Amino acid sequence: MRTVVFAPGAKSADTNIDLPAGSPSIAEVKNAEIFRGSDGTNAATKVDVTATKVDANTIKLDVATTDRDLLVLRYVAVGEVLQP
Repeated sequence: MRTVVFAPGAKSADTNIDLPAGSPSIAEVKNAEIFRGSDGTNAATKVDVTATKVDANTIKLDVATTDRDLLVLRYVAVGEVLQP
């Protein structure tokens, strides 16, 4: 299983988000979470999110992201075999 952590930038919910360059292609998304940084008024927090595969290098999220977010995406890469 692969874990990619990156800042997707400010995006609306259900907008295509490309994986960072060099990331292995997605076979199956397992889970995702967002760590949202403080804006000086609101404390930093974890945001529950559902990620959906669009294609081998693109996902969509069911929530909007901000420019303070770090997305943690866990997925099975194309050609990767998981052992029980």
